[in-house]
Amino acid sequence: MLQAVKIKDGVYWVGAIDWNLRDYHGYTLPGTTYNAYLVIGEKVALIDGTYPGHEWQLIERIESVLPLEKIDYIVANHIEVDHSGSLPLFTKKLPNVPIYMTEIAKKGFARHYDTSAWNIHTIKNLENLSLGNGKTLTFLEAPFLHWPDSMFTYLGEDKILFPNDAFGQHVASSERFDDELGIDIAMEHAAKFVANLIVPLSPKVLKKLGEVTELGVPIEMIAPSHGIIWRSHAADIINAYVNWANGVAKNKITIVYDTMHYSTGTAAQYIAEGAITEGVEVKFDLLKDGRYEGVHRSDVVRDILDSKAVIVGSPTLEDYPLPTVAGFLYYLMGIRPGKQTQKKIGFAFGSNGGKGGAPKVITELLEKAGIQIWHEPVEFTYRPDSADKEKFFKLGQEIAKEIKKMP
Repeated sequence: MLQAVKIKDGVYWVGAIDWNLRDYHGYTLPGTTYNAYLVIGEKVALIDGTYPGHEWQLIERIESVLPLEKIDYIVANHIEVDHSGSLPLFTKKLPNVPIYMTEIAKKGFARHYDTSAWNIHTIKNLENLSLGNGKTLTFLEAPFLHWPDSMFTYLGEDKILFPNDAFGQHVASSERFDDELGIDIAMEHAAKFVANLIVPLSPKVLKKLGEVTELGVPIEMIAPSHGIIWRSHAADIINAYVNWANGVAKNKITIVYDTMHYSTGTAAQYIAEGAITEGVEVKFDLLKDGRYEGVHRSDVVRDILDSKAVIVGSPTLEDYPLPTVAGFLYYLMGIRPGKQTQKKIGFAFGSNGGKGGAPKVITELLEKAGIQIWHEPVEFTYRPDSADKEKFFKLGQEIAKEIKKMP
């Protein structure tokens, strides 16, 4: 039988580990977890659930602590199926159990499932639910973190925040806590999660964190619905979220490109070498496609998260960038890293077979992603000659000098 993990007296992790998931929300990951929590007072509450097909893990872990029918309440912080997929089964096994959710979630659940027989209780912001025996849940509406229906649940006596997707990470591991997995690894997974999902919501992140601060509620542990639980570094992940939402970046340049015969790749190399001579960090990301092992777009946006400059290159194919570059830029436009945080600068470059045009298109798409264009598009025909190489080397030096002036 699968076992629950005690995280505090009367509080257990009872979620599911998905060891095999490799692509989700458009980005790559080494598996994930669907975290659910059991809070036991005189009454028992189950917070969140699992993706469909993983209900058996949830049930076995619960029953390692108490019989399933002892659950008095279900808290649904978010309607997305990776958290709510177990609800149809649980509402059959536990008919009439009250399910706590936001008003918007009630409407959303009705679009996902047949909720006609559900006993739905819509919460008011800061509403309390006493479980007795020193266990009180408080519900905080958190719209657009990251869906409009989202809410946080706070267990006051134990100072635990259950924020659903916020502060989460996609990682499957045998460790349940930050100090077990290692803080550096945990933070890196959290950064990728933020870069791919949370950056467009940065103003709302800051607003909600400000509201929580104003409430004066102490938070000693953060138990998200994906990944590890922050028990030793709760303050560190909160501070990291504040920095990411404010666009705090390093003296770092991310160069993103694809290449046909390594002409554009050569230009990228000279830009990187020029920047390196100025003592800045460079991430050199060849986009992944079927020809070779490159960097997936979800890892590229992680690199961009704390970069001050984004430089994108592609040869021209029928007047446009290569599909890998175009697809990456459309993905970047949805995230809008330069619009939600402090400014990021950049430019476009590439090779052509006579006509050209890809760098101009890249420039337009970078602007739509909020990147401030620092230099006009740079193109060359066929392979870069010695003058082109010198030009790209100097461009690398100059943009490195520019970002060192930026806050």
